[in-house]
Amino acid sequence: MFDNDYFTEEELSCRCCGKLHFSNDTMRRLIRVRVRFNKPMVVTSGYRCPAHCAKIGSTMTHTTGQAVDVSVAGGRAYELLGIAIEEGFTGIGVKQHGPHGGRFLHLDDLEPIQGERTRPTVWSY
Repeated sequence: MFDNDYFTEEELSCRCCGKLHFSNDTMRRLIRVRVRFNKPMVVTSGYRCPAHCAKIGSTMTHTTGQAVDVSVAGGRAYELLGIAIEEGFTGIGVKQHGPHGGRFLHLDDLEPIQGERTRPTVWSY
């Protein structure tokens, strides 16, 4: 799964415990996005163990191994968002305010939970 030129196990692993659980389908989708984007994509958060999510007060989407946060701002964020939707990411969180270093897109390819609104879903932080 990690034999690629774009992402390392270290950047996709949990920041608190080093555990790595990542979906092969999500990884393939992420690589397709990176190839089309044709620019470096810095993953600021990949897998998060449940304890880490609880500690930072985050939802559990990153515990599935199907979510990443990518540092990106401005026009590049707009471009990346479009490619991510075309490649099948169904959950996209957008944080594009504040200092440029803190701006990012959350990308996930989770299926809707029964009774949940239809995906794709885009939200802002």
